[in-house]
Amino acid sequence: MKNAAIFLLSFVFVFIASTLKSQEYDFDKHAYRFIKANDYENDSRVHHYDVGFYFPELEMSNNSVSISGNVRIDLNLEPEYNDELVFELKSDMVVDSIKVNGALQSYTHSNDIIVISYNHVSPFNEDYDVSAIVYYHGSPSDGLFYSTSNFESQLFKFTYSLTEPYFAKYWFPCKQVLTDKADSSYFSIIMPEGLKAGSNGVLVNESSIGGGKKRMDWRSSYPIVYYLISVAVSDYMDFSFTSEIEEFETTVLVQNFIPNNTAYLDNNDWYIYRTHDMLDVLSNRWGLYPHHAEKYGHCIVPLGGGMEHQTMTTLGNFDFRLVVHELAHSWFGNYVTCANWQDIWINEGFASYGEYLGEEGIQPEGYDLNWLIGCQNLAKEMPLGSVYVPFEELNDVSRIFNYRLSYRKGACLVHMLRYMVDDDDLFFASLREFLSQFGNSTATAEDLKGVLEFETGINFDNFFSEWYYGEGYPIYENLWYQNGTILNLEITQSTTSSETPLFTIPLEFKIVYDDESSEIVRFDIEANYSNFQINVAGTVTDVVVNPDYWVLADVSSVQKTNQISFDEKFKIYPQPANRESVTIYANEDDNYVINLISYSGQLVYSNEHIGRELKPDFSTLLPGVYFLKIVQDDAIYTQKMVLL
Repeated sequence: MKNAAIFLLSFVFVFIASTLKSQEYDFDKHAYRFIKANDYENDSRVHHYDVGFYFPELEMSNNSVSISGNVRIDLNLEPEYNDELVFELKSDMVVDSIKVNGALQSYTHSNDIIVISYNHVSPFNEDYDVSAIVYYHGSPSDGLFYSTSNFESQLFKFTYSLTEPYFAKYWFPCKQVLTDKADSSYFSIIMPEGLKAGSNGVLVNESSIGGGKKRMDWRSSYPIVYYLISVAVSDYMDFSFTSEIEEFETTVLVQNFIPNNTAYLDNNDWYIYRTHDMLDVLSNRWGLYPHHAEKYGHCIVPLGGGMEHQTMTTLGNFDFRLVVHELAHSWFGNYVTCANWQDIWINEGFASYGEYLGEEGIQPEGYDLNWLIGCQNLAKEMPLGSVYVPFEELNDVSRIFNYRLSYRKGACLVHMLRYMVDDDDLFFASLREFLSQFGNSTATAEDLKGVLEFETGINFDNFFSEWYYGEGYPIYENLWYQNGTILNLEITQSTTSSETPLFTIPLEFKIVYDDESSEIVRFDIEANYSNFQINVAGTVTDVVVNPDYWVLADVSSVQKTNQISFDEKFKIYPQPANRESVTIYANEDDNYVINLISYSGQLVYSNEHIGRELKPDFSTLLPGVYFLKIVQDDAIYTQKMVLL
């Protein structure tokens, strides 16, 4: 077993460096948007109605972003409505006309909004007050893309949409408010014969309409947020199969629009079929795939990563981690969507953790540890900054989708919540309850916190304050020594950010004995300096801090010391100590290095003293609680000290 463990660790670390960069795939969907943008700001009048239905009917091809047609938006008016309907649409798109409840209406289109003069009289139908149809055309400056790429030495052309977070209005009239999901959506595409167009929901029609053109109609009955409405047009092959989720006795259509090239299919079908295993694993953990009545699918485009368009992911390739990440968004991001972009963790942190669940449940042993170590290493490349996005940074798209914070550190937070609950059945049941409560709607991190606390009985105030809203991560220094049957553990914590001077998460220690047996103990870390005593039955040869990498942290040192009780070696006078006059009496004449560490883990004093009567100068320090550490040769003595 020992040799097997050594081999596994070697395997893990060999592959970490080679996989770190490849893990950034999903980040690519936003790479072209590293810009400052004010598109997150809405005209207040868009809040005067509730969207119920989107229905784009567009003519487009695979060789440009030029589009023409109309978008129907059904909605219900709020009490504050005052004779003006406002939709968001970039001013570089040309509006041809607008009908509201079947009648032509006057409008203005400027400053990226459409304002329609409409005095409401009677409902459009039993479901919605208003049905507005905007007829328009143009070539969007963003949100819709044209690209070419070779697949198996054959050139393909693609036109496809990518609209997260603020770019739906660049190509279709809409309301860009996360908390207003449409109840359902249709999408009809007219295109040249020989092409296919993938979109959300179920394909209900594919037919020729004459003049060298065809029409495809997609229908979805699931609630959807504006940025998940999608389209991709190319010379596609429809490679579909059904996947049975055995635990739920449910069959799901897996529909893949891939380049129409048999060599591409031959080289990728094995990877495509793995979607079945992913559906099984994630359904087991989070509940049945939420859009099972329609489909789960992929549209391949020349993209470095992927985009989680509801029921029809836009995908660059069938890399395992990429596919499972985008599928995981079906639960976190699509079914439950973050209620604001500050809480993007609800989308990206959990989808990233879906990668770990895939590695854990499907891949060979060791892949999950490889993923976890790589994930933590990337998160630690951002020693400052919070997972929560500050409001003043919402105009910076690259900040919202910061790969190391929103994705990697976000996933680490999910893993640590699982660790703190310390009961997989309870943890995943709590997540399923959260999904049940907020499914087809939106939620914040505080909503998740409330469900977790109610379901588990654990108070997560400190965790969210320190890890979610706080910055950085802890750095641990461990000293240990054994006196007979007592193992003493001393943990000093510093942090990478002064904004968060302490992380109070539990910490595990692996105690290794001389007969190669081991045990794991767990303690709550509630201060920057902690000391624990453990009864042991043998001779300890090593102590490993955070052995299973549950906690996002660095361990700067683990040191065995020849330590005896501080009180046996030193006396401090007076007690509590006076900053102006402190004397430490040693029981032998020797050289000593006196270190004083603040409660936040900062070294505030360090000097060498000689003799038995040691007089450190603490006069410039503030009153408070400190940790005194005295070093004599290879021995270290520690004691809490109160300075007045």
